[in-house]
Amino acid sequence: MRCEICGGSCRFDFTKRFDSFGLTDVQYWRCEDCGFVLSRTHAEMSPKDWMELNERCHATYQGHDENLLDPRWKSRMAAQARAIAELSGCGLLDPQGRWVDFGCGDGSLSDLLAADYRLGLPKYDKYMARDASYLSHQDLQPAAFDFVITSSVFEHLTRREQWDGIEALVCPAGAFGVATLVADRVPSDPDWFYLEPPHCAFFSNAAMDRLFKDWGYRCSIYDVAARLWIWFRSDPRAVSTKVDQLNGAGLGPYLFREGFLDYWKVDPRLRSA
Repeated sequence: MRCEICGGSCRFDFTKRFDSFGLTDVQYWRCEDCGFVLSRTHAEMSPKDWMELNERCHATYQGHDENLLDPRWKSRMAAQARAIAELSGCGLLDPQGRWVDFGCGDGSLSDLLAADYRLGLPKYDKYMARDASYLSHQDLQPAAFDFVITSSVFEHLTRREQWDGIEALVCPAGAFGVATLVADRVPSDPDWFYLEPPHCAFFSNAAMDRLFKDWGYRCSIYDVAARLWIWFRSDPRAVSTKVDQLNGAGLGPYLFREGFLDYWKVDPRLRSA
């Protein structure tokens, strides 16, 4: 089995038993080069079975105020909305540009931005579009968006072309927002909290850095409360200057690095998503 991120060799790592949502024993495989971990069980599902698993799992909380699997879901959405508004206010994101929340679920982030900041964030979800306000697949043209955000999406994909397809929506001068758990080393632990039934892809810092470089980004911002990275291809010095201005004004706080900002170094079992 070859790694979907770097093409390296993968080996069997561990098994977790679920006995829920139609899952029993799930096998996780680890790349020996970049440390990316993928559920081979999920990767080998039929499209029909995969769609049903996602729908059944997400129906337990989408459209509700609480998510028992992720109790910080709503507070994280609020922090992401605040970050997007602040980055828009300083010009790092263009509020007049074309935006999309890819894999938005019930549209909570878009609703928060509209209600609290009067910012429009169009919604797209392949499986959970709730009404006609959602973009269609035909609306998603390559390089057509100035800002694309994916919140809790990367961990639900199994093929490199899926991650590539989302990123390809970003225009050359645009920004890409990514919110997913990243670890220096993904634990080989079936009791790790992030091994939820629909989660199948787990990123190490090295794996995420590989995507960052492959897609041609130059610098990154990270907001710890929002668990959100924003990646830019623009001049790192210009981005750094605006980040300093935001932090100096008491906003954020935002971390900046030229390259991928590999913030999470501790064992992820010692923190929550």
